Amino acid sequence: MQATMASVRNSAALCSARTTTQAAGPSPKLAAVRPARSAAPAALRLGAKLAAKQTVSRNPRLVVRAAEAEESTAIKVTGNSSKYLAKLGLKHKCLGFDYQGVEIVQVMREDLLAVCASLYTDGWNYLRNQCGYDSEPGGDLVSVYHLAKLDPNTNDDTGPPEELCIKCFLPRDDPTCPTVYWIWQTADWQERETYDMYGIIYTGHPKLTRILMPEHWKGWPMRKDYVTPDFYELQDAY
Repeated sequence: MQATMASVRNSAALCSARTTTQAAGPSPKLAAVRPARSAAPAALRLGAKLAAKQTVSRNPRLVVRAAEAEESTAIKVTGNSSKYLAKLGLKHKCLGFDYQGVEIVQVMREDLLAVCASLYTDGWNYLRNQCGYDSEPGGDLVSVYHLAKLDPNTNDDTGPPEELCIKCFLPRDDPTCPTVYWIWQTADWQERETYDMYGIIYTGHPKLTRILMPEHWKGWPMRKDYVTPDFYELQDAY
């Protein structure tokens, strides 16, 4: 009987000790091992971000500041030619650079001649290529100009010349664009080919006729919505 009472007392003492330990909290060793939990759960942090975005959208001043920040970021990627045109007050838009590091500038057709003439006086004396492409079925047609600066005093050790690409987007229902033949005469046959394949009309060109297809050919073969005819009578070309 005495042994049984002693066993009960020991069990009660052990339970009391465990209760006291749990109330006092984990030991310093266990607290050091366990990682500290974040005070703000992920859901609360996400809600705070959404609330911040809503605050920016509702506050006109914050919207203006965000737009100014985006504009300043875009200015940083402009090239030397874009800065030169901006200095002259000529309307254009810098589209960045291609995979070879060539600067790309977008120009409206009403500003094309002024921009090209200014670039020619700045040393862009060679039109190495003029071409076009169809942006998408039913979309704009694009007239593209690849320029280069050629210095007659350079040699093979000076490296490749500086290059520039100009793009002029034209509406599909009115694909007219002024010719640059009177600035770079190498545009003669190249603009004729672009006209022949895409139907871009270069106003002021000395002889804007087809150069690859027969004169009476209907349609513009390189447009994305062009339907190839089932057959063609070759003798009709003569």
